[in-house]
Amino acid sequence: MRLFIATTFPASATAPLNERIARVKSRLPAATWVRAEAQHLTFAFLGEQPEALIDKLQPLVSAHLAAVPTFTGTLQSCGFFPNPRHARVGWVGAEPRAKFAAIANAVRDAVREAGVTIDSNEFRPHLTLMRIRDRWPPLSIETFDKALRDYESEPFTVDRITLYESKLNPNGAIHTKLREFGLAS
Repeated sequence: MRLFIATTFPASATAPLNERIARVKSRLPAATWVRAEAQHLTFAFLGEQPEALIDKLQPLVSAHLAAVPTFTGTLQSCGFFPNPRHARVGWVGAEPRAKFAAIANAVRDAVREAGVTIDSNEFRPHLTLMRIRDRWPPLSIETFDKALRDYESEPFTVDRITLYESKLNPNGAIHTKLREFGLAS
């Protein structure tokens, strides 16, 4: 099973964002856009794992999240990874960064405790909007940035995260919820 732990966002946060994107998409070069129903923020990508790991993760993730309180978040601003000049991924940020990072740290500690090796990249809270194969010209980078740089979603409650199975499909990955974990209230 291909597994990851993530959170999703309410339509009140993503629908206006996706409307802005729809208005500029036709003016942008080719990219692989993440379907609205598949948009999420990943805390840990576990890769291919045996099904038995799910039951092992349940108590560990729950215990580590017990110290992470529920909070109010927003989606705002935008950017590119690794940077605008060499853009490969277009994203919108998730705030407050420190609170999303606290979830990521708790999740990653639990996953490592379960014996899973995961990347040690710095966690940057974001929602991936698209992936770029061929370099975009500077005007296209500016068009994307101008459309989203002042975006700020309605506030939403972050009170749970989800363990997903991801099945690759030619039309985009299919994500199936396996377990939910609540944050401290």
